[in-house]
Amino acid sequence: MRRSLLLLLCCALGPAAGRAQESHFEWREIADSAFQRKDYDAARIGYLSALELRPDSPRYLRGLASSAALAHNRAGAITALRRLAALGVGAAIEKDPAFASLQGEPDFLRLLQVLAENRTPQGQAEVLAELPAHSGIIEGLALRERTGDLFLGDAHLRAIWRRDHTGKILRFTAEDEELFGIFGLVLDEERDTLWAATTALPAMDNYAPAQKGQAALADFELSTGKLRRIVPVPADGRDHALGDLTVDANGTVYATDSLAPIIWQFSPTEAEMEKTIEAPEFHSLQGIVLFRRTLFVADYANGLFAVDLARRSVTPLEAPADTTLLGLDGLVAVPGGLAAVQNGIEPQRVVRIALSPDLGTVTGLTVLAAGLPNLTDLALITLVGDRLTFIAGAGWDGFDPPKTPHPRTHTVRILQTALP
Repeated sequence: MRRSLLLLLCCALGPAAGRAQESHFEWREIADSAFQRKDYDAARIGYLSALELRPDSPRYLRGLASSAALAHNRAGAITALRRLAALGVGAAIEKDPAFASLQGEPDFLRLLQVLAENRTPQGQAEVLAELPAHSGIIEGLALRERTGDLFLGDAHLRAIWRRDHTGKILRFTAEDEELFGIFGLVLDEERDTLWAATTALPAMDNYAPAQKGQAALADFELSTGKLRRIVPVPADGRDHALGDLTVDANGTVYATDSLAPIIWQFSPTEAEMEKTIEAPEFHSLQGIVLFRRTLFVADYANGLFAVDLARRSVTPLEAPADTTLLGLDGLVAVPGGLAAVQNGIEPQRVVRIALSPDLGTVTGLTVLAAGLPNLTDLALITLVGDRLTFIAGAGWDGFDPPKTPHPRTHTVRILQTALP
């Protein structure tokens, strides 16, 4: 099947497409280009090829359905939309002109109903805390169980905030510290340390173009808030962006780099960061957790990976039928597997991911919260007791794409949902 699609695409697009495509991204580029020039048959073939490599992609399924509908391939469009709806996503396609030829058809109307049902509220999420009239972007959070303090990383205001056990929110970091935007946070109570992933990005306050691609780990004394050191990502001519991190029992920090295909590690006894692993399978690394001697990492565009630290091997984890592992951001370990924020699909949601006992297979995905009021603009996640705690209304909506250097203030909510 793959070979026949390659031949058809070569005929449709000419010699430039004759070489074997190595990734679904290349097929996406070909399909998107064909769609833009209204060559819908070629676009359909390109999306089909991308789906052979990434069958759980809502984006590719919608592209396939649109291309088929515009090419007057009703059966192909309906089949793709059925697959899209089966993933549990709620794409709002009612007014999409690509599907004008299907309007009024019984099969299409039934699928519109299923997609609408996928957008209806599921589960529950309660407010733990609010930051009203906040002008920053709250991305990371970490709980100090001994004191009840909740630490919040701010990617725009370049700060860490501390919410104490009484609910009072104060700035934890000094205002004159030369930090970049703060992303993931992790505590090392034994060493009185709060680690922060800090990355320069245009959405941070007072961003300078010369800072582009710079990132570092920041080491704070947990008891006082004193900045002890900044450990930069080694310069290698590439742009870097540290997004999330975890720490092991020995104090070694592991951090994901969403711009370079690298997981970094830093031991407190060393002077510099080192690569844990660099892999071509990585595209946009996000959340990371340590489970036994395996790192689980979320990749926004490529799903979920397991990294065996002993072997330094990378294993992609396939999504079970009728689920998608794309668009995962924050991760946290829970009994029997992982919980995650999935903010790259519609509607955004919090999910539980069940793993096999050997950690090598995803055996199921359960939606814990979706479609609820204020359950948008989600960021990272942690576990507080037996309740998943995560950020909603993070603030990215005001900066991505940039609308103004200083968007209007908004309410950040720290939400919780119970583990079943």
